[in-house]
Amino acid sequence: MRRDTTTDTRKQLLRRLQRSGWLRRRDLDADGIHPRWLRRLQDEGVIERARAGLYRSTEAPETADQTLFEACAAVPEGVICLTSALAYHRLTTANPSVIEMAIPRDHWQPRVAYPPIRFYEFRPRLMRLGLEVKRGPHGQQLRVFNAERAICDAFRLRRIVGKDIALEALQAYLRHRSDRWVDDLLKMARATRVLRLIRPYVEALT
Repeated sequence: MRRDTTTDTRKQLLRRLQRSGWLRRRDLDADGIHPRWLRRLQDEGVIERARAGLYRSTEAPETADQTLFEACAAVPEGVICLTSALAYHRLTTANPSVIEMAIPRDHWQPRVAYPPIRFYEFRPRLMRLGLEVKRGPHGQQLRVFNAERAICDAFRLRRIVGKDIALEALQAYLRHRSDRWVDDLLKMARATRVLRLIRPYVEALT
């Protein structure tokens, strides 16, 4: 009995969409799936175009962090960092005009038209330190450095972030954290080699 390849392809794409909430043109190309499937699913109202080559499920509700999810879908190796990570953790009033994203050092820098992304190259060890992976309402993946790592990076790269933003984030963090969380921050500061820089501020604010 001859298999219905059209049905198989559709099921494959719907499973992928259910799992991640996204479809990428380059993934379809790699799997030998004709791009007309993207147009077909668009016409059926199953997906909508987020940007060139990237499509999201229409069943995934918009969230306040939608552009962060889109950035992570566009750059699977990237991690939200610096001011963008601080904003995600509600540790700064700064509103960055671009998404700041870490990528592995010597990695090919992607060209992304939307959302606007500024890339920073980090050593492989620092790409894993303090990494959090969040899931969206429809399975989308958001990779972001945790609050402790974001603060330490703000101090470590204060010439880029701004010392005022780094201090604001530290104050916001200490205002609502227990001693256990402070210990986590100091451990992260040691791992990122900014302990001598951060500790005096922590002692003055606690």
